[in-house]
Amino acid sequence: MIFLKILLFSLSSVLHGGVTERVCNHYIPAQHEVLHDVSLEPLHLMKKRSINQRLRIREVFHSSVNRLPPDKLTLVKHRLLPAALSYWENTLVVRQTAGPIRLNRNCSQNDIIYRAGYYPPYCVHGCEQTTYCGHVPVPYDHLEACRIYQDGHYHETGYAGRGVLNADFVLYVSAVASSKCDPEVTVAYAAYCQLEGSMDRPVAGFINLCPYSISTKLHDMTEMVSTIKHEILHALGFSAGLFAMYRDKNGDPLTERDIFTGRPEMFNNELGVYQWSSKVVRTVSRRDWRVRGAVIQRHFYLMVTPKVTEEARRHFNCSTLEGAELENQGSIGTKLTHWEKRVFEHEAMTGTYTQNPKISRITLALMEDTGWYRVNYAMAEPLQWGKNLGCDFVKKSCMEWIKMRTEQKKSILPFCTKVKSTPLRTLCTTDRDAVALCNLKQYPKPIPFMYQYFSETNEDLPGTAAQYGGSVGLADYCPYVQEFVWRDRTDTIQRGSRCTLSSNTAEVHGNHFLETYGPNSKCFEHHGIWSLKRCNMPAPLKHFGSGCYKYSCNSTVGLVLDVHGKSYRCYKTGQILVVRVIFDGWLTEGSIVCPSCQEICQAKGVTCPPEYNPPYSSPVNLRMPCRGSLLHPRHVQVLPAVILLFVLLSSCI
Repeated sequence: MIFLKILLFSLSSVLHGGVTERVCNHYIPAQHEVLHDVSLEPLHLMKKRSINQRLRIREVFHSSVNRLPPDKLTLVKHRLLPAALSYWENTLVVRQTAGPIRLNRNCSQNDIIYRAGYYPPYCVHGCEQTTYCGHVPVPYDHLEACRIYQDGHYHETGYAGRGVLNADFVLYVSAVASSKCDPEVTVAYAAYCQLEGSMDRPVAGFINLCPYSISTKLHDMTEMVSTIKHEILHALGFSAGLFAMYRDKNGDPLTERDIFTGRPEMFNNELGVYQWSSKVVRTVSRRDWRVRGAVIQRHFYLMVTPKVTEEARRHFNCSTLEGAELENQGSIGTKLTHWEKRVFEHEAMTGTYTQNPKISRITLALMEDTGWYRVNYAMAEPLQWGKNLGCDFVKKSCMEWIKMRTEQKKSILPFCTKVKSTPLRTLCTTDRDAVALCNLKQYPKPIPFMYQYFSETNEDLPGTAAQYGGSVGLADYCPYVQEFVWRDRTDTIQRGSRCTLSSNTAEVHGNHFLETYGPNSKCFEHHGIWSLKRCNMPAPLKHFGSGCYKYSCNSTVGLVLDVHGKSYRCYKTGQILVVRVIFDGWLTEGSIVCPSCQEICQAKGVTCPPEYNPPYSSPVNLRMPCRGSLLHPRHVQVLPAVILLFVLLSSCI
């Protein structure tokens, strides 16, 4: 009994919780911070150009980057930025231009005037000594001469630099610990700073990497690369500040322009951006939005450009969908400038990083609908969230969706309704790429009424139903299945729960479910609670439900799981695989539920064999370990692992 007393005392002593959610508050430049009319080619020539030039991004490093610690400097210059830039250069195609990019200079007092028949503006009070793009002073060699209107005359002073050669976009990279760098929230931020004159495409922008948030830990690499790709895309075109600049496939503006300046006719002072037309973003009303005890009307912003609408309808399998929903919460840097989290969850261009981000065809369609790019759709990543779930999933509240699916006796995934309890039950994400938890939680006070989905009669929710909702506010507080991280007693992240990352493998003494993490692993549900026994004494595990296991697909035998080096064939959907092995001095017993072979193997191009009942196999006869003292040092080592397992899971969401 000494073992149990130590275990229970330790559990009561070290429980703690909480994680940080990284929200993207995209920096939309103020009107005076964006310089228009960079001269590349006249509009009539630009329109004739084929969109066949692979995007060339030229990065220019600010001195602040070189002041990073050596390990972070190497990571930024040789891994993070190259990976992100390479992705967009292989994904986006622009109209071909032969000349260099010469950027405009900032005008003193931001006063400009246009010369009739000549679109680059002139400065009324001369040019600023230094022109900035974000935190970076633009090198003089990248700038045009200073254009001045003085005493009734238009002229140029100084000299024009040679410009940036062999580039379609100049990215100025800094690593400044600015006021926008919250170390708990912000990894990086980016924006455009100059637009070309004929078609308004961004030709220069910046990204600032927050130095204290750059992580060199292996399990953070996916998030770091995804964040930089996300931020660069804001600078390239996915920004509410650029919606009014979008053009159709012929190069004509989707938003009406002022005949003198060539810019959109209206500026929205409340949002701080040019006002777009209804050809770009439209407000749609849903009059049958069900929440706790009521049906209300809600209004949503939808991106309604042609390719986006086409791809959104295809993804959700909803032919009447008006477009792709934009985020409705947060400030303008989050609101409107990202996809709605409830609808697109782990799409990389939603407003907060939560799990396994994917750049989908819908995001690439938006870039095509800017009128500035063609896209290589082969670079799109598979988005499982909401795929083929129909109009109800995307047009109704998650409360209504859960109710309808429950009545139809269908799965309510990706949503869920279970609060964490003991023993803690884990699940699998929809794509089976990670072990997950239901992120339903109780808030200290009622959440906004429009996001309340649970009734007071729900016996599974102690307390006030109005205080329950999903942990991700941007997802309209809808509770859903979410991957998580494991933390130690100091709240330091140790590893994640994504199956495909080898770095998430637990240490031997903590691997109670015989899991294997790596590129050929997926999440599979357990059948009941697993057990660890020694000398007829069980180790009380506080966690069950799912695990990551290596698998293979074969057209002859179908789906095969590898558990602790032994192959287990899935003959049919729902088959229970019984696992009974001696591992790390303990008799480990458990079972795994087989999914359909088609669900797992179809994506690999494997044709699954017909299903049939598995042949009989006799139970594995193993002798329970029981040698030496129960408190032998090797036996005691399992104790912290069991404690740590529960502690980490209890603190992950």
